[in-house]
Amino acid sequence: MKLIKGIYAIFLMIFSLRMFNPKKEFKNKRIAIIGAADSAFVEKNGTFIDGFDIVIRINKAPHAWNKEKTEFIGSKFTYLFHSFYENNYSGGGPIDWEYFDALGIEKVINPNYSKEGLITHLSYYKRHLLFRKTYMLSKENYRVLSNELDGFVPTIGYSTLAAVLQSACEEIFITGFTFFKTPYAKDYREELEDLEANKKHIEDQGLHNPGMEFEAFKNALKNSPCGNIHFDKELQKLLKTGSL
Repeated sequence: MKLIKGIYAIFLMIFSLRMFNPKKEFKNKRIAIIGAADSAFVEKNGTFIDGFDIVIRINKAPHAWNKEKTEFIGSKFTYLFHSFYENNYSGGGPIDWEYFDALGIEKVINPNYSKEGLITHLSYYKRHLLFRKTYMLSKENYRVLSNELDGFVPTIGYSTLAAVLQSACEEIFITGFTFFKTPYAKDYREELEDLEANKKHIEDQGLHNPGMEFEAFKNALKNSPCGNIHFDKELQKLLKTGSL
């Protein structure tokens, strides 16, 4: 039975998985990227965010969102970049298609095209046994965004930023990213809202390097073909001074 289930999951993945091409998808589009940091709640940008062509959110964002947060982070969901882990420890969050459809999420994208990312994606199909389109970045896109991280695994947040910055967008707005210099926003990962607890969690995992991601992000900004990129006040300050 386990073997049959595994074979069926492979079949589902072969016929359901699509490659996501950010350069094609994002060309000439106005894109807002909403991260998980508490900095997204410093300013009331909700109406502004909902006016973008594409609003991208990350991992647990659908489950952390409620109507009371709309004035800060809006209510529009276009794409969800997700690790395809659904356990609490990884931070991905449950993939609930009925709920995602109700929110208007058009595509759920796994940016990690690596051996581990492909195994994780296959494990998702083993759990769900559902014929449903899912997406991954191409191997080349993943190589470009991970190239500067010296072997560390990109976080989903950084992967999202890097993928969008590779494209010739008309405009990009970024909020909720402080590269772990401030806590998670309320309701996102309650066990890691304490900044020190989150730092320890990252160290214990040994997978990610936020400092290296911040430097890579700055390089991606310099090299982006999109000439109209702006940020929330906290990220502006971080880029200007290096600290918060």
